[in-house]
This record gives sequence, C-alpha cells and structure tokens, in this order.
Amino acid sequence: MFHDLDATCLKRSFDYFVEHYASAELITPGHSALVVAIADFVKGTQDFCGERVLEIDRDLQKRDAYILSFLRDHFTRRNNRI
Repeated sequence: MFHDLDATCLKRSFDYFVEHYASAELITPGHSALVVAIADFVKGTQDFCGERVLEIDRDLQKRDAYILSFLRDHFTRRNNRI
C-alpha cells in the first residue's frame, strides 16, 4: 500500500500533523499504519481554506516533508481508483 511514497518524508509529514493536530498519547506507527494515519489527517483537512493549506504546505516544505497539497492529491487519486 502506497509503496511509491518515501517513508522518511512521510514520517516528517506525519510528525507535523501529530504536533499540530493530534493528542500526545498517539503512538508512532509502522509504515503501513503511518500511511493510514496520514490519510486520516489529510481527510480531516478537506474543509481547510486555501490560505490555511498554503500555510501548512510552507511549514511542511521547511521540514523537507510531503506538503499537504501533494498528500491531498495523492490520497484523493488513490481513493478515486477504488
């Protein structure tokens, strides 16, 4: 599942979402669980305004992580194929 994503970059994106949107009790998952967790975070951003998405993109880019815009596109394309 999602083997085309770099695990290190995905982890940096996940860390950002955990830092900003999750509780401290969240346990760092393995790669497959990581993808599922990020997909859940991405799904939770669907109501974010464009300005907020751009802000998150800039923050993630500074961390050398996948940006939200890319993740939204990636997971949306995958879900539409099912």
